[in-house]
Amino acid sequence: MPSWIGRTGAVAFALAISACTPLGLNVVSTNVASKPPATPPVLGAFEGDPPVASVADWRDRREPELRAAFEKYVYGPVPTELKGSEISRRVVDPAFAGGAGVLEEIDVRVGQGANAPTYRIALALPKTATASSPAPLILEENFCGNPGTMDSKLLTPPATSWSCDDHGAIGAVIRLIFGKYITHGPDREILQRGYAYATVFPSELVDDSSKHAQAGLDRFAAQLPEGRRPTGAIAVWAATFGYSLDVLETDPRIDASRTAAFGHSRHAKAALLAGAFDPRIAAVIAHQSGKGGATLTRAYAGESVKSITKSYPYWFSPAYKTYAGKETAIPVDQHQLIAMMAPRPVLLGNGWRDVWSDPNGSFRAAVGAEAVYRLMGVDGLMQTMIGDTKKRGEIDFYMRPGAHGIRVMDWDYFLDWLDRWLKPGVSGGPIQASR
Repeated sequence: MPSWIGRTGAVAFALAISACTPLGLNVVSTNVASKPPATPPVLGAFEGDPPVASVADWRDRREPELRAAFEKYVYGPVPTELKGSEISRRVVDPAFAGGAGVLEEIDVRVGQGANAPTYRIALALPKTATASSPAPLILEENFCGNPGTMDSKLLTPPATSWSCDDHGAIGAVIRLIFGKYITHGPDREILQRGYAYATVFPSELVDDSSKHAQAGLDRFAAQLPEGRRPTGAIAVWAATFGYSLDVLETDPRIDASRTAAFGHSRHAKAALLAGAFDPRIAAVIAHQSGKGGATLTRAYAGESVKSITKSYPYWFSPAYKTYAGKETAIPVDQHQLIAMMAPRPVLLGNGWRDVWSDPNGSFRAAVGAEAVYRLMGVDGLMQTMIGDTKKRGEIDFYMRPGAHGIRVMDWDYFLDWLDRWLKPGVSGGPIQASR
């Protein structure tokens, strides 16, 4: 049965999102001073590794230690050893988004062999993108499948357990609650700004359901040695940004050195992890990523480790749930993940009524990460928790009214932010992390 299941899928989508983001009238606390700072100190001693005193110390010693720690305690192995390769490509719509660009569909294989996992990329390119004038790229993971995200029934529906169609009355309710762009992006505006826009439905690789996720993880396990087999969906979803780049960076119409990874909620967790592990990603927008994303695990506010691992046990390493109720015992925390982006820019999106995602914990994580940015000679975080925009460094803490979702004002801010970092001449062009 096709997974493009219209009204039923829309209801499932609304229930799935609301289950991890309870709606309420509470407002996020701005009290940071009385709450514990992010620990351990990002440049301090860590699991037997002495304090970091130089960029070389960070790159050569600390980052490998942190990658291993995040895999062990939070996400499970991130299968970056595998590579994505193009199977086929076709032009779907030569006059996409009212003629603003061309829409293509790319079939991708991960790894090798007849049983290797496959998925599809929907790629929209602005008319101005050529080999002599390549476009910067926004690479996104979506909730509803590529046809819904690009609002094109010419794209192939995903063969997964569920997806959603946001048209009709139910779609209107979803957009009212979670914002105009919760199920699809502002494709015309993105193309008119001069960006290529690629989207992926990560459930094609590991389904976002407790019933079907293990089958997807098993397909990856079959290609990897013991100890490198993924145990959590977020790790595979993070690696999927890299698999997509393996293919897209070969397209001469795309400037892969100016790639931004974008995700919202659970996919923001994946985008942040992808940026930390893959230096090809020049910038990350992690919007309302919450627990297991930018928010400190040790922050006893919003969603807890107990609640997230009970609702979504397949997202993380089995080790993560063992810290439920004893978060202070976990050796690693999310400020260290943010710091692994340095010196590249990262935008942490938040909403004043999105208490469940704990923006206060995210801000303290940003504060905890900035020492690495300063070590690398850039500004890092220059804002207070209210998200003021007069001074913005490489860590941008964005706060807007409202609750969980993706609204018009969000994409307006995202695109202005991307113009600053990914358009040459605006702020010196993209910042790449050296490895």
